[in-house]
Amino acid sequence: MNWKISSLIISLLLFSISLFADEDLEALVNIAMEVNPEISMIEFQIHALSEKEIFVQKFMDPMFAIEYSNVPYDTWQLDENPMSGIQLKLKQTIPFPGKNSKRKAVAESEGLIKNHQLAELKLQLKDKIQKAYYQLSLTRELKANSLKHILLLDELIETMYSKYEIGKSTQSDLLRMTLMNETLLDALEDFEQKEIAIQAAINSIVNRDLNIYIDTEKLNPNLDLNFNYDKVLDSVIQNRPLLKKITETSKMKRLSFQSAQRERMPDLTIWAGYRFRQDIGEMENVDFASVGFSFPIPLDLKGRTKAKMNNAKFMELAVNETYENVVNKISEMLLMTTSGADRQKNKITNYTNNMIPNAEKVFISELKSYENGRANFADLYNAQLQLIQFEKILIKSKYKFKMYEITIETLIGDNL
Repeated sequence: MNWKISSLIISLLLFSISLFADEDLEALVNIAMEVNPEISMIEFQIHALSEKEIFVQKFMDPMFAIEYSNVPYDTWQLDENPMSGIQLKLKQTIPFPGKNSKRKAVAESEGLIKNHQLAELKLQLKDKIQKAYYQLSLTRELKANSLKHILLLDELIETMYSKYEIGKSTQSDLLRMTLMNETLLDALEDFEQKEIAIQAAINSIVNRDLNIYIDTEKLNPNLDLNFNYDKVLDSVIQNRPLLKKITETSKMKRLSFQSAQRERMPDLTIWAGYRFRQDIGEMENVDFASVGFSFPIPLDLKGRTKAKMNNAKFMELAVNETYENVVNKISEMLLMTTSGADRQKNKITNYTNNMIPNAEKVFISELKSYENGRANFADLYNAQLQLIQFEKILIKSKYKFKMYEITIETLIGDNL
């Protein structure tokens, strides 16, 4: 590959990186929040539960009845019997004190559970987009790194070819360096394919054309972040929406138990009636009025109320066990993630300050020695290969550190 072509490719790549350096990752996350159907579904459920909080605490509508009462079955006349008449009745059922407040408390708790579920879903969606975004950025950085070394190898190959023509370099040396160059060129296609796939995945999440170009910026990780395990675990317990959801679910089951206890108490139905009567012959009939009340006898013969109470009690116990299990799993993942982040932080520092500068010095020294005929090709080849590997290790370590940072923020449920 001609060095001028390589130089042009690198120039275009660097231009594209600088041109699209203002990509707003937060904007991608916000778009995903707006178009995600699962988020919309939970938001509608929250609205539904807010309405439930209203209707569960209202009295039932009063009942009005009209009755054609106590007439002879054979004539259906009102003026043949002094008990005949048209009766009007108005009834109202009054819930036992405390029933509506218990129902409202359960509905409010269900609403809070959905809010925590929504927050957890948004957190997971943000995690997914951020990791895909930085995976895309990593792919592009590795591609840029390969292009840089392709350019260097092109220059080396030209130098070696000149030395080969005058008998100071062997054909096998020239072929080995050319093979390294072709290997890097072949890897560019893999980077292209991976870039297209990741970009399509992100566009799919934000519900738009899969071919839309997504700008990324070069990563500069914040190595000053503190990943103290105990402090981070405290933040997880305080902030993680998933744990808040489980805690609120336990509370809701306890409120459901209390509501079931109160449901067994009878509601009171009161009524007032008035009967219009017709006069019979010379006998004047007087209209009747009546008042009364009724209530069911709380025998719970089929055990329905007791079953509801037991169901709520055992569900609360099950939820409490779930909380402990989730905390243990998060703690395990947190320990692995914080230790992994610390390892990558040390690796970034070491490769930035020591390994790569030393590898560059070795390569430059071997290159000058080779050009002056004081070093063999194998030393130059190994120095070049080592520099390529070290630079890739550094790039990957930066992005691994960022992935750990995103994972920790997701585990916490908040930014570090």
